[in-house]
Amino acid sequence: MPATRRAQSSADKGDGVPTPASKSGKETAWKRASKAKAYFLGMETWKQAVVVVLMPFALSWLYKRVLTIMAIDPTNVAAKFTAGILKSYSFDGDDFFSADGAPPSVVERRKKGFEALGERFKMTPGGEMERIEAMLADGLSDIRFTDTNRVPFPFQKKVRSALKVASIVDKSDGPVLVDFDGNKMLDVSGSYGVNVAGYEQYKGFVERGWERVKDLGPNVLGPVHPVIMDVIPPLRNISGLDEVSFHMSGTEAVMAAVRLARFNHPKKCPLHQKLVVTFGGAYHGWWDGMQPGAGNERFTSDVLSVKDMSEASMALIRARASEIAAVLVSPLQGLNPGKPPPSDLVLMDAKMRATNDRISDYKAWLHRLREVCTTYKIPLIFDEVYTGFRMAPGGAQEFYQVQADMVVYGKTLGGGMPVGVVCGKKELMHRFDPVHPLRVNYVIGTFAAAPITLGAMAEFLKWQALPSTKTLYQSAQVSVDRFIMETNKEFVERQLPMRVDSLTTVWTVLFKTPGRYHWMFQYYLRAEGLALSWVGTGRCLFSLDFTAAQYRQVRTALVRAGERMRADGWWWDGTGPGETPLTGGAIKNRMGKELAMALVGLK
Repeated sequence: MPATRRAQSSADKGDGVPTPASKSGKETAWKRASKAKAYFLGMETWKQAVVVVLMPFALSWLYKRVLTIMAIDPTNVAAKFTAGILKSYSFDGDDFFSADGAPPSVVERRKKGFEALGERFKMTPGGEMERIEAMLADGLSDIRFTDTNRVPFPFQKKVRSALKVASIVDKSDGPVLVDFDGNKMLDVSGSYGVNVAGYEQYKGFVERGWERVKDLGPNVLGPVHPVIMDVIPPLRNISGLDEVSFHMSGTEAVMAAVRLARFNHPKKCPLHQKLVVTFGGAYHGWWDGMQPGAGNERFTSDVLSVKDMSEASMALIRARASEIAAVLVSPLQGLNPGKPPPSDLVLMDAKMRATNDRISDYKAWLHRLREVCTTYKIPLIFDEVYTGFRMAPGGAQEFYQVQADMVVYGKTLGGGMPVGVVCGKKELMHRFDPVHPLRVNYVIGTFAAAPITLGAMAEFLKWQALPSTKTLYQSAQVSVDRFIMETNKEFVERQLPMRVDSLTTVWTVLFKTPGRYHWMFQYYLRAEGLALSWVGTGRCLFSLDFTAAQYRQVRTALVRAGERMRADGWWWDGTGPGETPLTGGAIKNRMGKELAMALVGLK
């Protein structure tokens, strides 16, 4: 064969004369496509048919997985991944006070401030309070957990030894709590969301409820007391739904709602995976089947925790609608969409806690979500364990003007007793399959609908229906709005680097500058006489019985705590002569080095 023809032949086969770089990529792709086409045409007819039939399914599957990756909230994934890798370490000596790179003069101010704060938390030596607290620390794991999670882990050891927060109270007078030594604290914890009406109201609910059922007893279970007829009708009316199911806690009620939604999904086969969509940052109780992030050792493959207020998430719901048994929403996310329930612990990321003027946007998002769920016949579940009867007399459904397909209630609805309730459309509440008799949905609890709980709940619902109660909600909103405005105004006047924000009677402290010691603010507030929950300043609550004087007392405590925090140097910002300004990035770099050193055993 002549040389020129051999070269041409080699070029045709792709192993001869090189081509210009600009054409090589296109030619390679063309050749691959040509080979694939030739391979396909060379197949037997039945194989070609199989490929043609399966190709759309493969492309659809790939498209849905790509959408899923785009929509998944990375926070939970990162938390789960890093939880088992990061090593613990503690700051000792001056390191505790200089974790942000503060100079020696600021470190000394912090030391003195910390010591003075510790003196204010000291209990009476040898007193009853000290004895009980020591016993609880040794024998009650719940207290150890909450104490540990008040502050970022490198600071925990020193804080636990020096700042002992009292956990024993034996009286309440309105929102004022009295501890065992007679010290009074103004409660802005709201008992984790339970206290909406005011503690005196709950005392009355339980007393009157007990009077209604005491002839039967508190724990006659199985048959129900007639007082239930004062509970079911108002719950159906408030929720706008057909049926009611009673449980013993909010977490348990969420478990029941999810199980009901999966059981009543059109695809009845128990082997078919039925997904539940939640939104990043939302909390739906401690059940490991619905907690995709840190704190859960189980891999929740049937829960998709996606980005809140994201178009990718909306596209995912549309694309995978046939696989989705329910979309579960925590309406409280309107205060901090896409973020975890705020706490002083999360401030270890060294960034300012961002403000969120997005409530109206979140409402619009919920309305769009409602439309998509209706179009694709996906049940929309509102987890109103926290928001029910707090955001409005009718809860978040009333506040956002969205009708859900199932609603979960808890906390305050019990009238002072532990409770969980699921309200839902009739077709979502079935617990047995009439076609497949062995297929049942086992949802039941021993103390569900206990007489004492029903009695207190009936009294709460009677109070909730009063015209005067609606007036209380309205006046409380006016008071909270005034509190937010006046407090922020005073912060500006005194040049304190923070502000407050609220969603109805739920409020939070927001820090306007980066810092590594924002979590200390909760202790200064406690020293000023405020009682907070273990999440600190991240989520505070006003009950409806707060007086104008008590709102002023909270504002005064915030301002005084802020001024003392600043005076003690915790908000050092590096803007002094010869200093380097403190930035979120700089603190992140320091933390990254610390974590790396701990990982290799150097810290």
